[in-house]
Amino acid sequence: MSAPGRPTLADVARRAGVSLKTASRAVNGEYGVAPETADRVLHAARELGFRPNRMARSLASGRATAAVGLVIAGVADPFFSMVAGSVENVLATRDLQLITASHGDDPDRQRTLVQALVERRVDGLLLVPAPGDASYLARELDHGLVVVALDRPLEGVTVDTVTVDNRSGAADAVRQLIAAGHRRIALLSGDTRLWTCRERLQGYRTALAEAGLGSDPELIASSAADAAGAQQAIERMLRLPDPPTAFLATSPLPGRGGFRAMRASGVQLDAATFDDVSDPDLLSPPPLVVQSGPERLGALAARMMLERLDGFTGPARSVVLPTTLLDAGPAAGIATEVTA
Repeated sequence: MSAPGRPTLADVARRAGVSLKTASRAVNGEYGVAPETADRVLHAARELGFRPNRMARSLASGRATAAVGLVIAGVADPFFSMVAGSVENVLATRDLQLITASHGDDPDRQRTLVQALVERRVDGLLLVPAPGDASYLARELDHGLVVVALDRPLEGVTVDTVTVDNRSGAADAVRQLIAAGHRRIALLSGDTRLWTCRERLQGYRTALAEAGLGSDPELIASSAADAAGAQQAIERMLRLPDPPTAFLATSPLPGRGGFRAMRASGVQLDAATFDDVSDPDLLSPPPLVVQSGPERLGALAARMMLERLDGFTGPARSVVLPTTLLDAGPAAGIATEVTA
């Protein structure tokens, strides 16, 4: 078999004992191949882990442009849009085609997308992992696929990883709210199956524990991934005998819902959010913002991938980027960095 790298059609032909042309016809389902021969070729392809090069077949030029896949959680999320934009900017310096897709945090959808990209024979894969085991990538890694995980680590395989210090960012924001006098601080979070949400929840709890404050389950909403869910959660919490006086939102969408709930109820809460809420008319008062830096996250992951494609063979690297806590300020609305 060809080495190093992923198996080729020539490897399949050699294993099946047929010509390259016959192997090509069998793999592509074309006519003129005896059923027994086709079965032998397909069996050899499965044994070797061969994936047909769909991209090369679709290009009329006869030369496939090297390609990189980017699989994110959702294209509509401003955070991941900024990640994609920064990846695109870095790859623009090379003759690399970027193929972008989203899995919506569905592990089965992720596996389908990864398989489709592998069949296109992408040279590298930048992946914001969906929850769940991804050990199915092990064989592709063995065959030379370069994978870099960003925003969240991959489960089941060890690859280069770029994440944000979510736990410290959440803890710093809650500490700031506690320093302002708050003792009832709500958390608006998405699905805690997601690593980022779990890390931010842990940071929230850590800061409360440091201040001798209990973590009240009634103030934690883990199904507030979107604005509507967060708004419902805050409206419910405001009806409690001891309601919250502030909240931390683990992403912009629940932050938006929290502000809408305040507007609807006429109750003013202090707030902190991860990354900017894109509805400036809702920001009253302006929140603390934990900046996770999607642009630098995507750019660093892309550069790490290029280093691998350029021949770097060192052990898997893990980079954790610090967050920045900004206070928009009650009067001027100009962000200033908070010293934690």
